[in-house]
Amino acid sequence: MDRFLVQFRFSPDSLTWLVVRDGSVLSRHCRKRDAVRIAAGHARRHAPSTLVIERMDGTEQARRRYGRPVE
Repeated sequence: MDRFLVQFRFSPDSLTWLVVRDGSVLSRHCRKRDAVRIAAGHARRHAPSTLVIERMDGTEQARRRYGRPVE
């Protein structure tokens, strides 16, 4: 099952929300809502999958599951 993350990162030049899959950054966004929208689209296309949305402090805010696991 694929796992997608929306994580906050501080870099010297900006505050960035990352969409991450298996440790690889898929995209960067200035606004969290844009990152969540893009990550949800990836998760839907790769169902069954899980989307974990984090707060700025790295704690889990929400977890969404897409599709059904194959039995």
